[in-house]
Amino acid sequence: MAAVSKPVGPQSVVVALLTAYLTALARQPLATKACTAATLNFLQEEIAQRYSGVRADERAQERRVANEGQASGKSLIEYVVNKRVLQFSLYGLLVSGPLNHFLYEALNRVFAGRAKTKLNIVLALLAQNLIISPILNSMFLAANAIIAGERNIRSVVQIVRTRLLGMMKVSWVVFPIVQLFAAKALPPLVWVPFFNAIAFTFGTYFNTQGKIRALQAKKRACERDEEDSDKRE
Repeated sequence: MAAVSKPVGPQSVVVALLTAYLTALARQPLATKACTAATLNFLQEEIAQRYSGVRADERAQERRVANEGQASGKSLIEYVVNKRVLQFSLYGLLVSGPLNHFLYEALNRVFAGRAKTKLNIVLALLAQNLIISPILNSMFLAANAIIAGERNIRSVVQIVRTRLLGMMKVSWVVFPIVQLFAAKALPPLVWVPFFNAIAFTFGTYFNTQGKIRALQAKKRACERDEEDSDKRE
């Protein structure tokens, strides 16, 4: 009698994908984390551009340039994928993914072999939130500014100083709770994808808010230029 194959449901697909990911993470942790960061950064920047209004503003500019009969200046690859989306993905692949891996590997080595006492758990959480998280968030803000077109180092540093504290306040409130939840409710094997999902959610929020603020500042600057032009006339 022929065996009847059971239909594959969404839950089975999710379990299979998670199993494959965890297997890759165990075998090639650095490469897997780098590729994960590249993929999530790609999605994060794409979502942020669409929901902040940046993409619509760019298309409006392209239409104005086309109506004036000028060349768009876009490279061939930019007709396939947005340049900043690609740059942010490369930043995840080459910088944030490997940096995240090495920082947490260093933390794990520091606490390797120590008893899981309340003191050591608190010290590990403090190290994550007072050392690792500020480094990763600072790199994120700096990369975001550079990818957005900022080339002045002092301006990039000022952007990081202005926005880092607000980002860290949310991180200090949310991530200790998330970390404690993971420690108590989730097996260690799924901590990495769980933390990636949380970081992706908050990263997308901060990226979108930053773009909204930048777009509003740009519009205010344009309005001031128009007012100054009208006064001179």
